[in-house]
Amino acid sequence: MNGNLTYRQQHAQLQDAEVQRNGLVESLLNEVDDVRKKLENMESERDRERTAAAMFHKSLQDSMADKKVVLIGHGITIPRIFSAYILEQFLDDLTKKLENGGEEAAELLRTAIRRYLQKSDLDVQADIETIVRVFANMRGLGKTLVDAKIMDNPEDLGRFVCGFNKKFTSFDFVDAGNGKECSDAKLKKNFEIFIRNVHCKHIIFGGSADNGYARLLNSYTGDPSTSKKITMLEGPPFATELVSIAEKLKQCSFPNVFRDTKIPPRRVSFSTTPPRSKSPANTSYASTVATSEASVDTTAPILSLKAELQAEGVIPRNSKGQRVDLPIKVTQQAVQYIKSQKWCKNHHLLGYCVYNDSECAYLHKPTLNEARLNALRVYARQMPCGNGLDCDDPECYHGHGCRVVTC
Repeated sequence: MNGNLTYRQQHAQLQDAEVQRNGLVESLLNEVDDVRKKLENMESERDRERTAAAMFHKSLQDSMADKKVVLIGHGITIPRIFSAYILEQFLDDLTKKLENGGEEAAELLRTAIRRYLQKSDLDVQADIETIVRVFANMRGLGKTLVDAKIMDNPEDLGRFVCGFNKKFTSFDFVDAGNGKECSDAKLKKNFEIFIRNVHCKHIIFGGSADNGYARLLNSYTGDPSTSKKITMLEGPPFATELVSIAEKLKQCSFPNVFRDTKIPPRRVSFSTTPPRSKSPANTSYASTVATSEASVDTTAPILSLKAELQAEGVIPRNSKGQRVDLPIKVTQQAVQYIKSQKWCKNHHLLGYCVYNDSECAYLHKPTLNEARLNALRVYARQMPCGNGLDCDDPECYHGHGCRVVTC
């Protein structure tokens, strides 16, 4: 017995406890059933959402199957995408017509792209929507066209651009800012984005006369998944470093739209000639640039001429039409000062930088005096220009080899 409780009383207590236990178990089982039903409902809803998402994605792909994007950049230049980055110069006859020429150029370009697609073995449809993006240094291009007697006024380029932009709502000609690097940076970034885009089926790249794009293109020629997506458009003959790259890719040309020669440079007649010096045999272009940047004494007429040319944006060239770098007088102290820090060449030599003072990895301050600016110019010339003696960028501060202005 348990205390004063009889066996019967103890048995009754045990029965009550059993009832309570069974009630607790029943409650737990009911709660488990409720949770299981909610889980099944959530899984069913998830499956329905997955099915709806898959149907929407397929519908989106089908609706975009006939659309491609054409991106054209620098100076002249989703969905299943067809992209084209074109850096060639429009024909003079089109450019001279100003606004009407811009509209005609846009029409001819779209037609040329569609004809190329019809004749090629590319897996893209010819009746595509063409989207064009042009990145250019408008100020520099305007000056070049005026110097070449193609336009009467640099502002006339804006009228051509206006016609080009308004012909089709998907055509954009964008002023990337002063300096070649601004256009290059935008063009390269767009190319790198779309070449890896799984919806991008093909890219036409036009920059046949510019060696500066060799490194960009060469990095994709070794991979069949990317090289098959690139066509090289030829305006002027391919630059030296692009010849071997173009041979690995598809090629095309639009002779009724773009020039097949570079815009002729403005020739400069020099009345003051420095003494002709002998160059060692078998001297490479890079070594010539690297070793010829010592302090160079010069005459006042040459310095005056240099300042005049810089003010007008004129590129000095020799009798063969090759670009030359006029000599600069520097002091050893200024050179050492420049070498002691990393200076932003764009900011100090061109007057602008795409980054502000705190974001740029190179120094914007303090402001350099004329002696130190000249030293920075000499230092910058130690890096050979990718376009060599054919460079036509008036703001390029890299080295261009030959120092004899009348050779």
